[in-house]
Amino acid sequence: MQPRISVKQVVQAVIRNLGVQDAASEFHNFVEWAFEAEKKIGSFKTFVIKEVSISVSNKQAALPNDFIELIDVKNANNRFYEAEQRPFREKNTHMNSYNTYYLTNGFIRFSEVTDTSIDIAYTALDTDDEGYPTIEANHEDAVSAYLMYKYKARDYYNQKLPKYIHDDMKREWFRLCAQARGNDNLPNRNQMRAISKYWNSLVPHVPRY
Repeated sequence: MQPRISVKQVVQAVIRNLGVQDAASEFHNFVEWAFEAEKKIGSFKTFVIKEVSISVSNKQAALPNDFIELIDVKNANNRFYEAEQRPFREKNTHMNSYNTYYLTNGFIRFSEVTDTSIDIAYTALDTDDEGYPTIEANHEDAVSAYLMYKYKARDYYNQKLPKYIHDDMKREWFRLCAQARGNDNLPNRNQMRAISKYWNSLVPHVPRY
């Protein structure tokens, strides 16, 4: 797993570097902007994958607080459940809805289940010990640039910041955003070796004369 850092740490560094006077009142604005930056980077590495067991009662179980998206569902005997997008089908006696589930209002509900606990794999918003979101360490520069750009945009709109500085900050955010996105999409060393091996296998052998 790649190293991650707390958004709190990133925000505190930006507030210090900008010399923000009313840091306490601005803190949560910066945290929200950090998540905006992560959404704009648009990387699957914004989230982490977790596997947990959840308790089942009355054919339903509460989803974890950090739940983003469900990946897979199974019981202790490795019986897998399939997603049912439209819950009213459960009531249709002409359809076999056994081993299906649907999500609603923070719960996962099953058509039929006898287990008292179910294992789920899901994408989650990772948090630090204080409950602040974490980000990939290689996103820090991009997120910091976005925070500075958003904060100083107020001065620009109030005609207190020259347009060329505002535009420079915007371009720097765009550059670092693209860089972070590109780094996330690059294959790791083992993947590169596998790709290289496969690539070379596609090169036809040309006899030398």
